[in-house]
Amino acid sequence: MQSKKYVFPIIIAASMALSACGTKDEKTKTDDNTQTEETTSQTSIADGAKEMKAEIADLKVRLEENDPKKAKANGENLEEIWESFEDEVKEKDADLYEQVEIPLHLIEAGVEVDPLDKDTLNKAADDLDSVLSDVEKIK
Repeated sequence: MQSKKYVFPIIIAASMALSACGTKDEKTKTDDNTQTEETTSQTSIADGAKEMKAEIADLKVRLEENDPKKAKANGENLEEIWESFEDEVKEKDADLYEQVEIPLHLIEAGVEVDPLDKDTLNKAADDLDSVLSDVEKIK
């Protein structure tokens, strides 16, 4: 009868010990995955600027075609690309960072408007393209 008293506490202690072992491994795997994601999500400044310039060229085509849906997608893509390396640009050259933000925000807002204001969007795209040429040179 005495041994039956100890069965339940022994089972609980064993369960806790085994579950703690599994938690540690899962945490290690999660930390490894997080480090990999952080490494791959960082884009070099030069590569990011080139990618944005390609997206700007595509945006200009969409403006000529008067395609608001695709132009909006280009605006969203520009922001996503910029987010991947903007912190690095801000650290290295805050003035240049601000020069990128202004036309980028104009494009983001402009592609939301229907009908598209082609003149304003083309000017903002040209300004952004020009600034990105300077951004590419950041070391």
